[in-house]
Order: sequence, then C-alpha cells, then structure tokens
Amino acid sequence: MSNVHCKAPWVSVSFMPGGKFAPCCQWHGNLFDTRENMVDQVGGAFLRGEIPKECSGCPPDEPLRWRSLFEPYYTDYHTSSIQFLDFRNNNLCNLKCRSCGPLFSTSWSSEVGRGIINDYDSTTLDSIDLSQCKMVYFAGGEPLMNPQHYEVLRRLIAQQVRPTLMYSSNLTVTSYKDQKVADLWQHFDDIRLHASIDAVGKYAEIVRSGTDWDTVEANLAWAKKLPNVDLKIAPVISAINIWWFESLLEYFDWLEPANFRPVLANADGIQGIGCIPAKYREPLIAALAKSKFREYVNMQQAIEILSMPPMTNHWYQFLTQQLVLDNYRKEHWFDNVPIKHKIYAESLQMESWVKQHE
Repeated sequence: MSNVHCKAPWVSVSFMPGGKFAPCCQWHGNLFDTRENMVDQVGGAFLRGEIPKECSGCPPDEPLRWRSLFEPYYTDYHTSSIQFLDFRNNNLCNLKCRSCGPLFSTSWSSEVGRGIINDYDSTTLDSIDLSQCKMVYFAGGEPLMNPQHYEVLRRLIAQQVRPTLMYSSNLTVTSYKDQKVADLWQHFDDIRLHASIDAVGKYAEIVRSGTDWDTVEANLAWAKKLPNVDLKIAPVISAINIWWFESLLEYFDWLEPANFRPVLANADGIQGIGCIPAKYREPLIAALAKSKFREYVNMQQAIEILSMPPMTNHWYQFLTQQLVLDNYRKEHWFDNVPIKHKIYAESLQMESWVKQHE
C-alpha cells in the first residue's frame, strides 16, 4: 500500500477546538465528531485512490509537504493508532499578536467582542489510547496556559509513554495555576520548544501585545539550561516586525543556525513583506543577507521577495491597520518604525497629488 497518498488518518489525529477531530492540521474542511468517522471517510478515500479536496495543503505533486511527517510511522491501513498527536484544542491565549487574530487568541476575541472563545476543556481524553504515541505537538492559542495540555502530559506519564514533545509557544508563561510545566517535563527525554518571538525588547511588546519582555527573557534563560529541551526560535517575518528584525538576529547570535526557524507571513497578503514599497527595502535586505542565519530557506525566500517588485498594493491598507491598532490599544508601532518620517512625507505628497487631480 505504499502508493497511499498519506498515512495521517491511521497514525495521526489533530484535536481541534470544540472537541472535533482532523487527520492533521492541514485539513481544510469540516471536522469530524469521532476519530472513527475520520478514519473511515479520509482513509477510505485514500484507499480508493482518491485525494479529498480538503487536503489542499498537501498537493499530490509536491512530496515534501506536511504528509511527509507521517512517513516514519507504521500502519497496515486496516487498524489505526495514535502515533502522532497534534493537540490544539482551543484558542486560549494571553497575547494579542498583530500577526494573529480572534480565531487563534481569546485575548483578541475578547477585545473585538466577537465571542470566538473555545471551551478550554472541550476535549474528552478518557477514551483516547496514547500507548503508541511517539510525537505530541502542542499549539494553540498558547499551549502552556492550556489546562488540558497538562492533563495530556500527566496521562502520558501515568501510562509510562515517553514521546517526543514539540511546542509552539510564546514563552510568556510556564505554568497554569498550580501546575508547573517544569515538574512534568522532567519525565520526558526529548522536548522541542519552538519559541514564537517576533522581536526583542520594547519591540516585542508592540508586535505581540501583552508581552512582558523581562518575563520572556527569563523564560528563555530557563529553557536554555534544561538538558532535555532543544530550544528553537521561530519568528514570523512580516511587514509588522521586519523593521526591527536586525536587532532580533543580533540578540540570538548565540543560537546555532539550525535552531533558527523563521516562518514567512503570506507574502502577498496585507501583512506580508511583499507589500513594502521598493524604496524602503535596501536596509531590510542587507540586514537579512549579512546574518549568520541567512542560509535558512525562509530567510532566502524573504530576501528574494524583497528583491522583487512589490507583489501587492496593500501598503496603505497595512499602514491603516497598524495605525488603528495603535489608536485602539494606545500602542506605538508607528512611532517606532524607523521610516516613519518618510511615510509621513509620502502621505503629504499623496494628498497634494490628489488635490491637484480633483
């Protein structure tokens, strides 16, 4: 059965908000009420040689996509076991990152009054067999403030199962109420901690609203000392934080290049670096190109995007979005952008041009 498109339905499960299931986080469709239904429908389609349209995140002609993550796991395509657990069952989060939104943060959701708040205890774990689990990926929201994250760890410890643990965390918290992650992590040998840090110092507190940089810095120092933790830094490169990215690169100069794992915001989206006018790009390219981390594929892609003509006309829409957030939150993103005077002059020129052509 080596020609089956993906092993995920048989070896993986993603716990989504509201107690729903998906074969993996790249599933773009309706979620399932039970894991059995997921295996029957998605796995059944694969066995018939069909690729569900909801698997759009993994095109069949691109082998090095998310589905390659499941290749190391064994399945006979008849029975299923949870070998990869993706646990992102709520959007509980203490930050309002400018690159995020209410769907992935309860703090954002509360601010906009949208009510997109998922019950933190929506997932029923009693009937879930984790005895074959080899990898657990915790995301959110912020997983380290998710009470059910701690429940999963306790269940693994009780069952004497020691999978690799992987996290995407903003590293602003290391406990929930009286539950300390340090007490539980000591029972695991391999923890891969991806710290979502988009800027350092005062800029971090602007880009990821609610951040206390002193706390993040202390938690970084703590994580670095843990022998069973492989610390990686995973910033999002966007038009929001690219202006201070050089200071982040310098701050993490102690980090091994392999442990710097940036991701790119959608290049042609409102917040993507593709919206930045060409006249502002030269110092941004130089900062990326001289970094010790420049060989990483997403750093190279960022340089390529900034070296091409602007991909969109989102620049003023992007600026408006940031100025609205500044005004609403009483923050100072625009005041700290190094090209603010150029933007101001540019806006006056535009106003003059408009008046001339009315």
